Amino acid sequence: MKKPSLPEHSVIMPMLQLIWRPLTTLAWIHNKYGELVLGRLFGRKILYVCAPEYIEQIFNLEGKGLLNRDFLYDAKRVLFGNGLVNSENGVWSKQRRLMQPLFTKEAVKSYELIMTEEAAAAADKLKMAANSPIDLTTAMKNLIQRIFIRILLGKPVDSLSNSAELIKVIEIICQELPVQLGSEIIFGNRVKRFIPLKSKRYHAAVDYLKAFLREAIAEKGENPGPDLISQLIQSGDRTTGYTMPAELLQDETVNLFFAGQETTINTLLWFFYLTGKHEQVRNKIAAEIRALPNEPLNSAHLSQLRYTKAALNETLRLYPPTSALSTQTVQDIELGDYSFAKGTTVLLSMYTTHHSPRLWDKPEEFNPDRFLDTAAAERHKYAFFPFGGGLHNCIGKHFAELEMLLIIASFVREFSFETDISAKEAFSITLKPDRPVIGRVLPIG
Repeated sequence: MKKPSLPEHSVIMPMLQLIWRPLTTLAWIHNKYGELVLGRLFGRKILYVCAPEYIEQIFNLEGKGLLNRDFLYDAKRVLFGNGLVNSENGVWSKQRRLMQPLFTKEAVKSYELIMTEEAAAAADKLKMAANSPIDLTTAMKNLIQRIFIRILLGKPVDSLSNSAELIKVIEIICQELPVQLGSEIIFGNRVKRFIPLKSKRYHAAVDYLKAFLREAIAEKGENPGPDLISQLIQSGDRTTGYTMPAELLQDETVNLFFAGQETTINTLLWFFYLTGKHEQVRNKIAAEIRALPNEPLNSAHLSQLRYTKAALNETLRLYPPTSALSTQTVQDIELGDYSFAKGTTVLLSMYTTHHSPRLWDKPEEFNPDRFLDTAAAERHKYAFFPFGGGLHNCIGKHFAELEMLLIIASFVREFSFETDISAKEAFSITLKPDRPVIGRVLPIG
């Protein structure tokens, strides 16, 4: 017997605000109507989900092919092409299987020396500005770009004449992409014909990034090395013999360049912002890190940083990489006690889930202990899902965790960072601080 449909709610005004105010809009919808909410706008059904039990079901149904993310293909194609962030199911499966071995927990350890060398150099520069106000935002952007350029291209960022321009185009893309995606989710192609949302600024930034990476790929095709682009060129699926076509190589490189920097920068800025305002947490992290052996940092040390990782997870809970994940039903599905029609857009409200008072005690407080206590083991696994879940979980999870923990340990070994600014989430595709994170560096010893 078919299950009943979920009653629809009139949420036209909040849905129109979703593009520009996703956090407050999603929170308002769930607070007013519950953890599973169905709305309609311009003939499109949108299902808002924040309960982890439903989120798990959706990831499972997506794995069975009953939902997919292809409906955003056109909106994402300008930037991501057919890379993992956007590719349709057939292409995605082949690409994911090909790239997965390059991003396992063991594989990413090959990059730890680059990460620690660049982090140590950045820490030394920040120490030189001790007791004076420093702009951690600029320093962190430069550091992450230095690391990623060396890993992706196999060359130091100092060899590039356009490093500042690359940071700028990524910022432009982050500002413009939410409008492109949000308009697709809410309006669809029919209404968008009458509401042009093309941005010359956005397209120019994307063109600049693609031209830069196209040149880098051509260079690696002639002179391969140990860099990530060369590994992508040389990789092959041992089972099927599949290798990456040239056009997909550029798309995946764009995906990695964009996704591999912005969310890491934001998370580290929020981490130092939060710990910079909580002395007790900061001191516990410092004690743990400074108890490590007096030797160059590597991935083997990270298993000893239990409290530090808890503080990083708490940062990701409060400020996850994005406000929501989206997918769409490609067949009628059943979820909980209800049925939903083919073509229903589904928004997994990550930020709202991470801030749910049903799931988290005093959810707005910064409390790393919640990832250490016994409640953590009893908590639903999708009460916290900063790297997504199911078939489409983030391929770069192990890379990002290794990079962030090595940077944190490198910095905290050398100095303490304090700040008294007040920041909130800016309007962007990612949850970035709305102002530069300014603070004071206090050297150790």
